[in-house]
Amino acid sequence: MHAALRLVALMTILPLVASCGEQPQAKKQTQAPISPIEAKPEANPSTTTETMTPPSAEVKPEAKPETKPEPKPEAPAVPANPTYSTRGEIVSLPGIEGDALKLHHERIPTFANKDGKVGKDSQGKPGMKPMTMPFGKSPGVSYEGLKIGDKIAVVFEVNWAAERPDQRIVITKVEKLAADTKLDFEGQPSINDPKPTTPPKEPK
Repeated sequence: MHAALRLVALMTILPLVASCGEQPQAKKQTQAPISPIEAKPEANPSTTTETMTPPSAEVKPEAKPETKPEPKPEAPAVPANPTYSTRGEIVSLPGIEGDALKLHHERIPTFANKDGKVGKDSQGKPGMKPMTMPFGKSPGVSYEGLKIGDKIAVVFEVNWAAERPDQRIVITKVEKLAADTKLDFEGQPSINDPKPTTPPKEPK
């Protein structure tokens, strides 16, 4: 009886002793891996200054200065009725043959056509070459005392719009020259050249 009670008491005490000898195991805490973002230290708003990058401004190409075309030089205006001067010898006077004075004149190098351009003759020389041509007479001009063969200097006016040919080239001033004045007709014969004498015909 006593033995049985001891056995029961021993069986009751042994589990308690065994439980007291075990050391409690620390619970392992599973810590989640730290992500790279969480690993960064938090910025201190008191010490960190946020840098704002201004938006990039659109760069416009520089405007090129406007170049204006250079004005073309204007051609000199052609006078309505240009005037010229020349020298020559009288071939005929107004009368039965007409109302114009025919004058064998020297070269007029500045003579221009109705477009105001000075041309050249077949020899490449400018203006109007020596020739015999009719001249009209403006009011107030007198040919008194002049005769065929006289050498004169004239100023004349050209009116390309005149209807009659004898009104297109009109003498506005005339001056008689000395008889021994040398005129240059560029090789053309003069009315004052000595006339060749023809031998008298022998009677048959």
